Amino acid sequence: MLLIFLVWISLLPEFQILLIPITILTLYFIFLKPDHYLLFILLMYLVVVGEINPILRVFVHLLGSASLLIFLFLHKEIVGNIYSTIDKRIKKFLLYFFSIVLLSAIFSQIPLKGIEIIFKELYFFFIVFSFYVYLYLKKNTFQIIIVLMISGLIMSLSSIFNLKDTNLIDLLMKGSASFRTGGLLSNVNALSGYIVVVFPLFIFYFFIKNSKIIKILVLLGLTVLMLGVLATISRSAGLSIIIGLLFFTYIINKRAALWILLSVLIVVLLLLILPTSEMILSALRIEQGFSQRDLLWKLSIDMFKDNWFLGVGPGLWGLQMFNYSPVLQDSFIGYLFYDVNVITGGFNNSHNYYLVFMSDLGIFGLFLSLYLPFTFFSIAKENLKLSKLYSNESYLLNLALTTVGVSIFIRAFFEGISIITFGWVAIDLPFWVVFAILIYNNQFLKKSKEFILS
Repeated sequence: MLLIFLVWISLLPEFQILLIPITILTLYFIFLKPDHYLLFILLMYLVVVGEINPILRVFVHLLGSASLLIFLFLHKEIVGNIYSTIDKRIKKFLLYFFSIVLLSAIFSQIPLKGIEIIFKELYFFFIVFSFYVYLYLKKNTFQIIIVLMISGLIMSLSSIFNLKDTNLIDLLMKGSASFRTGGLLSNVNALSGYIVVVFPLFIFYFFIKNSKIIKILVLLGLTVLMLGVLATISRSAGLSIIIGLLFFTYIINKRAALWILLSVLIVVLLLLILPTSEMILSALRIEQGFSQRDLLWKLSIDMFKDNWFLGVGPGLWGLQMFNYSPVLQDSFIGYLFYDVNVITGGFNNSHNYYLVFMSDLGIFGLFLSLYLPFTFFSIAKENLKLSKLYSNESYLLNLALTTVGVSIFIRAFFEGISIITFGWVAIDLPFWVVFAILIYNNQFLKKSKEFILS
């Protein structure tokens, strides 16, 4: 309560009111619904540690880390056994990841930057592991999935709400670049990553529920998510969601997937031939091409060529970027690159997950960037095979989780965030919570198979 009071007096008046429901809910879950307390903490991690307010963000991290430490301490006798259930492939990835980041940091220009990233990632994976333990103990994936879905809706609504005063005519006539909104995260690409992760989970719920009311609610949720994509005008999110939807549908019903593909092609064709196509394409930012991503890709590739062994060092891309800029600094794009570099604090803006790892960590980073999707999909493939023996609902759930991977790693060609962003908890957590569910399902299904065969 003392911590809550200190945060209260530190917040600006417009943010103080946010602490009232958080305090009430904290007390409610601690004393009345203790079994759901960590679900509440997960929701706070997902929706309150963005850019609402730095002090509020610190408060949630303090409350969350203390809660997770107490939770693990109370179950200390079995934490080791639960850790042993984690698939060896993900353990190998984490060992490789921390070893390579440390090695690259040691030989980089600013080693302390890499050490800082290591500590941030250790804290991040402490959070992920804690919720894996919670999942293992409660054996209820649906509760965590519901929290993810709620967080996705909150993020979408925050983005939509920010456009409440936007004039639609201005949007169509002037283009969308100045109207994009990142909602609670203040980053359109980060927020769209949330939507990409949770979208397949809504599709899963639509298929498994027979209640018409629930199906209608799920459709409303999907509508909110799509409006969120439109609010961010994220073309990479739209593309990856469509590809994910096609993948999910193709596995279930190839004919339906064909119809979806034809519908998308017809809509695209109409957008190109309609008299208002120019305005619509401008609103969707189609005319902007890669939005300078191709220049950033070239910059990062050139940086990798000169630092191919260990990279420039974790977190040091921004320090080196102007040595490789393919445009004049005294130009519009040059100033744009400079402004973005200042705003993001030198964060790697390659806009490509694979190039982020390559430029920061060299050839070993390229290995890491490919090893993670290999690990994800190898586990997902096993789950799809095993879940067929278990139940249709389990199969659809694992198909939805696999679809998250398909969508997020397709999006990774156009965005460098939402997978491993070197310590950015808020935007990486949705994907890794899905990964934790995938890993839990894997060991659960393997035990079920042994029981069935016995």
